[in-house]
Amino acid sequence: MKRKEFEKIFLPYNESGTQIWVISRVNELPDVIIKMAVNLAELDFIKYVRICDETLAASSENYPKRPKVPITHMNHETAIGIQLIYHNSLKSIDFFDINSPIKGCGSKMVDAVFKNFPKDWQPVVVMDWSNGFWDKMKEKYCYLNWLDY
Repeated sequence: MKRKEFEKIFLPYNESGTQIWVISRVNELPDVIIKMAVNLAELDFIKYVRICDETLAASSENYPKRPKVPITHMNHETAIGIQLIYHNSLKSIDFFDINSPIKGCGSKMVDAVFKNFPKDWQPVVVMDWSNGFWDKMKEKYCYLNWLDY
């Protein structure tokens, strides 16, 4: 989808308080990434979404000195966030970072990513330090073709 089209889709969110930014060098986005961004922005605790040419990040907080960069790293005390690396040519989405100091928000973010997830795309978890979270997600979404490393 071209920039003018996805900017129209993101406009209501930007006007209502949840910010969705797409870096300037990105002029086209896959539909699946646009849907994921919208699904994440619809979560009541997500306030910031940033899309780059290979990443999508969403969080309840931004870095103080970097106002357009959502906080997603693990073990942050207050930020609820997720960062995905997407590969349009490979049709895969890699769960790179996820953090939720509030129980249940992590699975809500994963649910938002997998809402209307295309059957020809594959989810990937390269490094799992979750103590069982991803095992539960793989069980819940067993109908997806998970790419294992």
